[in-house]
Amino acid sequence: MAHSHSSSSNSHGAVAGADGMNLKKIVMVGVGSLAIFAVGIVWAYFIMVGHRKTLLETTGRAAPASELGKQEIGIVDQVVFSHDNRLELWKAERAKHLASYGWVNRAKGVAHMPIEEAMRRVVASPPDIAGEGVPPAAVPAAPPPAAAIEEESKGSKTDKGSHKASKGADKADKAEKVKADKAAGGAP
Repeated sequence: MAHSHSSSSNSHGAVAGADGMNLKKIVMVGVGSLAIFAVGIVWAYFIMVGHRKTLLETTGRAAPASELGKQEIGIVDQVVFSHDNRLELWKAERAKHLASYGWVNRAKGVAHMPIEEAMRRVVASPPDIAGEGVPPAAVPAAPPPAAAIEEESKGSKTDKGSHKASKGADKADKAEKVKADKAAGGAP
């Protein structure tokens, strides 16, 4: 007896394919899944429309984007680095300010001048500001009194040996110093 296996029925009466799968059940599950998915899409759409209407009623319409197209939004640069020339513009502006005359505060009478001119003026006549790092003008040292010079010369005569020679050299140095002070306009 030869049986044909092309179509057979199972215990539930459904027709199975050549390999034993129930095609009607597979198609019915697929169609049912698509129908449930479509209903879910429609339901989600109505939920979204309802929330949007509620948001519009409570907060109003969103303001148009006013910062779009700016080079910097917040602290974030929005410019392509190769096209960013803000640093060069800033340097040119600062160089122009440093090389020109103008008012800093006109009401108080404060002005600025070119930096080169200001440096030239300061070097030509430094300000006399005590405690600001500018050294005071050199004051000529006062010469020692004449009595002190005479006393030292008497003391050097009593010394003997090498000590006497060094004292003599000191005396000569002091005498030259006194002469230089007198020449510079110091007191005798």
